[in-house]
Amino acid sequence: MAVQRVAEGQSIPDLRGTKFISDWKSVTPGNAGPDGGKSFSVSYNWLHRYVRRPGIESDYHLLTPLDYHADTTELVQMLKKGHYGVNLDAEAWDRLVTWIDLNAPYHGYWHEIVGDRAKKLSKRQAELRELYAGINVDMEIIPAVVLPPAKPVDQVPHAKQYDKVTSPKWPFDEATAKQYQTQAGDTSWTIDLGEGVKLELVRVPAGEFVMGNTDGQPSIDEEPCAVVKIAEAYWMGKFEISNEQYHRYDAGHDSRVESKHAYQFGVHGFPLNGPQQPVVRVSWQEAVAFCDWLSRKTGHRFSLPSEAEWEYACRAGSDNAFSFGDLNADFSSYGNMADQKLREFADDPYQVYAPLVNATVYDDWIPRDMRFNDGTLVSSTVGKYRPNCWGLHDMHGNVSEWTRTSYRLYPYRDDDGRNSLTSPEDRVVRGGSWYERPKRARSAFRLAYRPYQKVFNVGFRVVCSGSEPLGATVAAR
Repeated sequence: MAVQRVAEGQSIPDLRGTKFISDWKSVTPGNAGPDGGKSFSVSYNWLHRYVRRPGIESDYHLLTPLDYHADTTELVQMLKKGHYGVNLDAEAWDRLVTWIDLNAPYHGYWHEIVGDRAKKLSKRQAELRELYAGINVDMEIIPAVVLPPAKPVDQVPHAKQYDKVTSPKWPFDEATAKQYQTQAGDTSWTIDLGEGVKLELVRVPAGEFVMGNTDGQPSIDEEPCAVVKIAEAYWMGKFEISNEQYHRYDAGHDSRVESKHAYQFGVHGFPLNGPQQPVVRVSWQEAVAFCDWLSRKTGHRFSLPSEAEWEYACRAGSDNAFSFGDLNADFSSYGNMADQKLREFADDPYQVYAPLVNATVYDDWIPRDMRFNDGTLVSSTVGKYRPNCWGLHDMHGNVSEWTRTSYRLYPYRDDDGRNSLTSPEDRVVRGGSWYERPKRARSAFRLAYRPYQKVFNVGFRVVCSGSEPLGATVAAR
């Protein structure tokens, strides 16, 4: 596998697998001592960072189905997007997914870790197996594996070059964006969901834009770009749907926690279920059902945004990576992404929240942008960060958001069936989350999950089209 380019404060990963760790040190309680890492390769230390996995003795509740599925890991996601020309065959994919399903182990046998002691235990186990089960198999034998010669891999991103697509009506600056918004009429709308819970929306004006990769990032699923027209203004949730709002529809839903990386003795992890945190672990199907419920309650037609509606609203006139700037922009006041704050995932397993002092790279490993600090560890309360010029918060980061759209190749078209609610295809999520670095929270970045899948960092926001309100507040019936 080719190495990544240096970016966002990260070093170049060494994935050769021939060098072993020589500087092992951990300050996490319950670590394996000074020799704990000597039998692990440097490449493993790099590669497992891109696999999301639970800590040892983590949440003992029954997990949400597919919670730690391989497709929630950055490693699988980047490989599916054609990472530096890497092309895996079916067997390679099977091996990789199995490794992730087994919680990304390095060793497969006890004797690889504890040496002679394991041999003695293994011998006794073999005696008992033969005596009581009639099985005479040495479980510690490592079978010989003959691998085919490695194929050369291109050292350039595997993405076609397309002609640049332009629109005379786009991009436009913030002043123009606000002008378009106010010309359309009222810019805000509030719905009372009952018991003091409100849903705020803002108007997104009609217009057109170039949809797709306009910021030069290598991609195979963000091009070719296309000019997309938004024929009518629509209302969009000012914030991501919160746990509190979702509970008006499903009082029993629990967004749960994100597991720590170490032992969790009675501490299940970092909470994602606060009333004002965005709801997560809701499937696309459940998000659609919430919109149907909201439509019945209000008499207005609510839905998930199409992929085009989402990107147009997110950009708010900008052709940069973000509505507020390029990939070098300081995002810390605009969005909750993977940055310096994530070092606090290296946390004392005996306490609810106690970041380790002097944590090493073997305690602290989530990939992140070390240039900035947005001040939030996991998902934040909705609206904590600055909105774009149309008043939409958290379009970049916090949690990713379901769209109505099936995951299909570009160029995007509204009329090709990709926005049908009856298709069984994977559905697109947008916006990135607290777990992702800036390049994965760009306006054009796309991921997709199964429509029934509940993902730890995916929520949603709603849009409303059709008949428009004239008052400031409408009570849900």
